[in-house]
Amino acid sequence: MRKVKVKIPASTTNLGCGFDCLGLALTCYNVVEMELIEEKGVFIRVEGEGENFIPKDTKNIIFPALEEIFKKIGKKPSGIKITEINHIPIGKGLGSSAATRLGGIVAASHLLDVNLSYKEILKIATKLEGHPDNVAASLLGGFVAVVNNGKDLLWIKLDIPENLKVVVVVPELQILTEKARKILPLKVSLSDAVFNLSRVALLVPSLTQGVWNNLQVAMQDKLHQPYRASLLPGMEDVFKAAFLAGAKGAFLSGAGSSIAAFTLEKEEDVGKAMKEAFSKNGIRSKVMILSVDREGVRVDEKKQ
Repeated sequence: MRKVKVKIPASTTNLGCGFDCLGLALTCYNVVEMELIEEKGVFIRVEGEGENFIPKDTKNIIFPALEEIFKKIGKKPSGIKITEINHIPIGKGLGSSAATRLGGIVAASHLLDVNLSYKEILKIATKLEGHPDNVAASLLGGFVAVVNNGKDLLWIKLDIPENLKVVVVVPELQILTEKARKILPLKVSLSDAVFNLSRVALLVPSLTQGVWNNLQVAMQDKLHQPYRASLLPGMEDVFKAAFLAGAKGAFLSGAGSSIAAFTLEKEEDVGKAMKEAFSKNGIRSKVMILSVDREGVRVDEKKQ
């Protein structure tokens, strides 16, 4: 029988101003192992993050990903054994659901010999995830700009200098993505839109060319972070602490609750300062010091 192991990086998105269109893959990983077996049914085991509460049946978010691939060969999922090994914090704005869905799509397509292009994988994953930024970054690796125009997905992967580190502070506070989206206004002012457009225009070349002193301004935002601040006590305090400790930029990772900071040095000092700022607001947290994952999804396939 055949067995596939897929390793999927975490992702941080928005990067402040780039709401729903900028993503960055990080060196923290989920692994999906999938095996064809003779016994009928889908058998799911979960290790690590979420092992005590993630569903082990068709309610698991990997199941719709399986269904999408099996549809392409005209069958329903059956005779599948899946192991999810999770290291990405769940519900903390680091793309854990995107990683799991991607793992399911990629593993199933390899097992069933369904040849999918990156564009096809992204379309399926975006349909399941609801937005393309996390899945694009995790699939492709590196720094990715992606646009969903309703009919198609367009993206570009950009290089970032090797010395950039990402300090992620993960609070013991979960913000549901649905709640984080509902709190956003349906319309924004022209001035706020121009504010973000100007920052995105500055951020992309600054990141790719290593003009680090631009980042504090380039990563400012008026479209989502000011509204989501009400869901995360002390967010602005954590930003300020990061800058005072030497961070080049700081932002809410995805919809939160994690906060990420870009650094070139003194990562431990930046992480400590951010953690202390959370603590002063009554929130416990942990620090992860990561790099940019430049490879994206990896597949290891074996025949038994």
